[in-house]
This record gives sequence, C-alpha cells and structure tokens, in this order.
Amino acid sequence: MTTARRFWIEFDPHECVDARFWRGVGVTGFDVRDCLSMVADLFPDGLLPPVHRITVDVSLAEPLPVNRRYLGVSVWRGVWYPPVNLGIGPTHDIDRRGAPCDYPAPVTASHRRVGADANPRTKSTWWDEIPHIGGLLWPLMDMHRAEGGRGMRDYASALRHACAADPTYGALVREALDFMIWWRPTPDEWFDPTEIRFTDQRELDEYLRAFRDYLFGTRPEPIYPPGSEPLSPEDAWLDALSRLVVTRPGPVDAPGSERLSPDTEPRLPENE
Repeated sequence: MTTARRFWIEFDPHECVDARFWRGVGVTGFDVRDCLSMVADLFPDGLLPPVHRITVDVSLAEPLPVNRRYLGVSVWRGVWYPPVNLGIGPTHDIDRRGAPCDYPAPVTASHRRVGADANPRTKSTWWDEIPHIGGLLWPLMDMHRAEGGRGMRDYASALRHACAADPTYGALVREALDFMIWWRPTPDEWFDPTEIRFTDQRELDEYLRAFRDYLFGTRPEPIYPPGSEPLSPEDAWLDALSRLVVTRPGPVDAPGSERLSPDTEPRLPENE
C-alpha cells in the first residue's frame, strides 16, 4: 500500500498571479503528480504556474514561510496550505489529469526525528509535529506519563465524554491521534515525554490504536499503560485513607450568646 507523504510546492514568483500561493502550497499525496493534480484543481483554468521547487517529507516542526496557525490537516490527503481541506475533509478521488509532465526533481527535506535531549536553542521534538499539540498536551502526553500513576485509568472516560460532548474538541483530538498513529513513535521516542516503557513497536502501536478506538469507536476499554494496574482492595483502602483530611471542629456558640474568654465572669441578665 502506497503511503501518503507531505509535499511543499513552490511556484515561480514571477509567474504566479494568485497571492494565496506566493509563499508555497502544502499538500499531502501519494507522489508528486498526485499532489500537483490536487493543487491544479484550485486554479480556475486548471493550469499551474511553473513549479520552482518541490520538497518531500516536509516537517511541520521546522520553520515554514507561512503562519502555522493557518495550516489545515496535514495527515489527510489534500491541500493543507492554504487550509482547503478544513472545509472539504480528506480528498478521496484520484485524478492526475491536471498534473504537468514537467517539474523539478523533488528534494527530500533534511529534517530528522529528535528527542528531548536536543540542544535547547534548536530543540524540536517529534511531538512538536502533532497538530494542535499546544492545546492537547493533557490528552496526548500528560495523561500517559508515568508520574501521573493512574491518570490514564482515572481520566480516560472523562476525556471520552468531553470528545463526545464537544465535537470540535473531539475532532482536534482525533486528528492528533491519527497523526501519532501514522507517525509511529518508537518505544524510545514515547519514553522521552512519558517515561512509560513499551517492550516493542507492536505493543506501542496497539496501545495508541486502542486509545483512539476507545475515544471514537466502540472499544469498551483502552489498553492501560504499564504501571497503571488497578489497586488491590487493601491498597485502595490505604489510598483513600491517605486522602482524608480530618479537621477538628471549633466550639459552637448558642444563638445570641457572646463568646467569653476563660477569665471572663459570666454576666447575669439585667432583671436578675
């Protein structure tokens, strides 16, 4: 099965009259001609200006000549800059008739997958590529962290309910999870932000797919990460005890009475 890849296409700035494409076009497709045909559909006459440069496997963690806030969904097949596919969803029909036969040889992007131990001044990690990661750190990273202990077990159902109650939020979470499943982080990469160790790639892939299917499918339970096993009845009782906060109630005065210090003589009513 052919895998879709991200392309960044730049046109000859002197020949491109459409301002939307002056800085380039971001598109995901199976090959160059597939991508060019989808871009050609955005021009009224179906004719593309001369192509100046094509970059394959462009990384969203590296600087782009456009504002990243205006990107569409890069894991869908279709044009994601300008964010055309936000309005139409992924493109399913394949029609390469609009693709020109002549275009420059594609250049492979020089980015590499790096971990959190990169130089802080140039640090870019694999999870920086996840769409909307700035607003989704809790469901995609923090919920799965080892230091959270039972966070996944305690909050997965709440996240599922939130995604169902707010379709916009649910769409963002699903898009990000689809990207993670497509990206296939290695067990070492997953350990980097979460400190959760999976034994092999197959086990981690199954964990991420099960999490997605629990949130958006019919799976009754996700696969819980290692170290989040349910507490025994004895441990659960001790854990509940440790959470108790016992406060000693203060003295309660009768209505209308005055609080007296230990050295104060009680006063008799005036008619006595």
